[in-house]
Amino acid sequence: MSAKHNEMKDFRAEDNRAARYQTVALHALARLSGGDIRPKTVHRLRTHLRRLQAYLELVGEDRNAQIMAKCVSRLSPLRTLQVFERYLARLGASKSDVRRIKDRIRRRRAKLDRKQVYRKIERRVRRHALPPTPASPDWMAGCMERLRREHAKTLHDLITEARANPQRKTLHALRLTIKSTRYQEEWALDQAYARPDLVSWLKRAQSVLGDYEERAQFRKLARTLGLKSYAKIVKDWRRARTRARALPARLTGMIEELAGRRLRLLVSQPPSSSSPLRKLRRVVSR
Repeated sequence: MSAKHNEMKDFRAEDNRAARYQTVALHALARLSGGDIRPKTVHRLRTHLRRLQAYLELVGEDRNAQIMAKCVSRLSPLRTLQVFERYLARLGASKSDVRRIKDRIRRRRAKLDRKQVYRKIERRVRRHALPPTPASPDWMAGCMERLRREHAKTLHDLITEARANPQRKTLHALRLTIKSTRYQEEWALDQAYARPDLVSWLKRAQSVLGDYEERAQFRKLARTLGLKSYAKIVKDWRRARTRARALPARLTGMIEELAGRRLRLLVSQPPSSSSPLRKLRRVVSR
């Protein structure tokens, strides 16, 4: 079997994977429209919409990628409340605090139903979630290499800004770039230019920054609603902020790994114990 045949087979698999993700998203939307209130269904939908967005960005379908991003954003307030409810349970919050959040969740779901948001998202997923035509494997590989360099430049600028002034807005922008990079790298995991070490590290960095963003949202909600758990939430928010603000200073080593000139050679070799990603993985996981 020729190398060219293998490449086309791999690319068809990528195209089929995108179609599967679209199917999963549509099934989740059907369940939500039918009255499913489980947080895991909303989480599954948002995750697969993000994956489709990353794929569309990868193949140059920026307009359709933005449509998927807007679909995700319409579900963000509900997802935040659902995660907050679970967080309060772990925190041992009072029953009155939990009831207030449950009431907020019910009202948010009712609003989504009233505005037929799930049906509107379904139409967009059916029309815009997949690229109109496939591209060649070589072109896809070139896109990945170009995006890696673009991400490296963006990350460099955001890291520099965050180190000088690690405010929430900058750290949030850094988290979004890391998240976008991670989802695109996941599309390449079964290719010759895959970077599983990078994906693993990006998840850890995203987790640190995501914890801070979540705690900031929880703090604001707790203050607005006058929750009894406010003091505990503020304490947790401060710890998350400390970890997030310390992260940018430890990120510079990954830029060379992401955008090195000998990209194809680097990905074919396992990282040594002294590589920047190995060091970063140990630091971020602390």
